[in-house]
Amino acid sequence: MFKPGTWVGAGRWPNQSAHPDLWPKPLRGQVIDFCDVRAWANSIQFPEDVPHAGDVMTVALRMKAQGALNGLIPVCWDYVTHRRVLWEKTAALRSYEDDMLLWKAARAMRADEIQHPRRRKPRDIREFLPQQQKHLALA
Repeated sequence: MFKPGTWVGAGRWPNQSAHPDLWPKPLRGQVIDFCDVRAWANSIQFPEDVPHAGDVMTVALRMKAQGALNGLIPVCWDYVTHRRVLWEKTAALRSYEDDMLLWKAARAMRADEIQHPRRRKPRDIREFLPQQQKHLALA
């Protein structure tokens, strides 16, 4: 579904419990190849920082053939202070642009809740999304 090099998001929005003006942008990650050495470093199979690329490819191809990697994809997440590779479920990922749209809508919805504290029923997030992107609210 996602090719290596694609920027993705997973709804990881830091500081969501704070005021919406203090929400930093969502975390973004870059999909890497399942045979990439970074995806296997410090894992059960390779408990070292820089495993040998040939060994990694052998193990990765064997696990893919067995179906152990179905529905999983390695993502290099860009935190402000460091980067970290995590294996993510592909169903939980979306393009970074879609993640930003949802973040903006959630932020606007929370700001609306703060501005109108007496409203009995909160507004739906779809009201804050562009018409073409309303399907993202279902994800």
